[in-house]
Amino acid sequence: MVGLLHQLSKNPRQTATCEELLAELVPPEEEPSLELVQDQYSSLDLNFRISALQIICMLTMETKAVRGYMEDCANTMTTYRKEKIEYQRNRRLAIEELKVLNDQRRILLPDNMPPSPPTDSTDVAKSNGDVKAAGGYDSPGEPSEDGNESDDDGRARRSLRRGGDRAVERQRKREEQERKKEAELAAKAPKQSKQFLKVLRDIQKKEDEIKKYEDEIAITDNDLREADCGRTRVLGKDRFWNRYYWFERNGMPYAGLPTSSTADAGYANGCIWVQGPDDMEREGYIDLPAQLQDEYKAKFKMTVPERKKMEEGRTSVFNARQWGYYSDPSQVDSLLNWLDSRGFNEVKLRKELLLYKDKIVVNMENRAQYIGSEEEMSNEKPRGKKEEAKRMSTRTKTLPSPEPTHFRCLNWTNTMAIDLLGHLHSEPPPPPKRKGGRRSRG
Repeated sequence: MVGLLHQLSKNPRQTATCEELLAELVPPEEEPSLELVQDQYSSLDLNFRISALQIICMLTMETKAVRGYMEDCANTMTTYRKEKIEYQRNRRLAIEELKVLNDQRRILLPDNMPPSPPTDSTDVAKSNGDVKAAGGYDSPGEPSEDGNESDDDGRARRSLRRGGDRAVERQRKREEQERKKEAELAAKAPKQSKQFLKVLRDIQKKEDEIKKYEDEIAITDNDLREADCGRTRVLGKDRFWNRYYWFERNGMPYAGLPTSSTADAGYANGCIWVQGPDDMEREGYIDLPAQLQDEYKAKFKMTVPERKKMEEGRTSVFNARQWGYYSDPSQVDSLLNWLDSRGFNEVKLRKELLLYKDKIVVNMENRAQYIGSEEEMSNEKPRGKKEEAKRMSTRTKTLPSPEPTHFRCLNWTNTMAIDLLGHLHSEPPPPPKRKGGRRSRG
């Protein structure tokens, strides 16, 4: 890194910046060494780190490797687009075939429907029989019209015993008649024809085929999104022409490359970034002429810049060189509530945020968990172990101090360089292998 900055310092446009960085990394009064540079970088100011990172990123974009990678991605995207067009064409044909099958099903449906159940007259007869049994003139042992008993005591007792048997017999006959009627209805109902069943099976197969094409289209869309590395696509703009970016939206997987050395973090960026308005947009929509500002103030009791500062709060951004960010999931909900769906810009921005909201929230939660301080994690006591924690003494025990969060950037490793070159750029290359073996004496 020091050698690179020394070479770039010969460029007049970068001389001042590179000399300032070199003075911090390699102080003039110290003897240059690899250990010195590492120690100086560990205590380097954040602004100097960002300045060095900017120089490297801008220089990287001019290399042949990056241009070759972008060309490969462009060719890959062309292949994906052709596959997507083929899947869409097959899906459209399958939908047309499904429509024909549904028409055939509707034509065959009336002949394969069970008939409506007929009106049952047994309820009327049953109710009449119950009324007759409830009358006093048919019940055994009842007095006759002249006030005398119609039967002797023995016959009355036999009639009472036979009364329960007759009730059971009537119930048995009724159940038998109902079973016969159900069997007759089942025999009269037409069975579904083989042609109708075949149409139903074809419809199910066609629906499964359409679902398969839709899944392939979704996978292809995601591959296109990951290969689209030519430019960063903006989520949208708000009423004050601020641009919103979620950098995982294109050019990478949502959680970063799974083969990266920092893939265990579970997120790539984990923030929604907000860039201030461009100068042309600011002059045309915010810094209006005095006459238009007076008209706006007379109508809304404030100017456009005053309204922008009031609604954006203390993190208001004024130009394209100023940035803000959202890093908490609750802030995403607040942003969605703040956006007005009636606005031309914000209706599109709101649509994109709702489309990626679930993935944005997951990345934000993973980021918050990853950068959480060790002190907060150590203060959390496990359940069921409060007494043990109280009795544990740390008076003579020295606990390790938590690692500063800005040192975690040093955990990244260039695994691609190790795979291709066999070593990191900061390490000396391994000695070359001998091409031939030992010569035999003869």
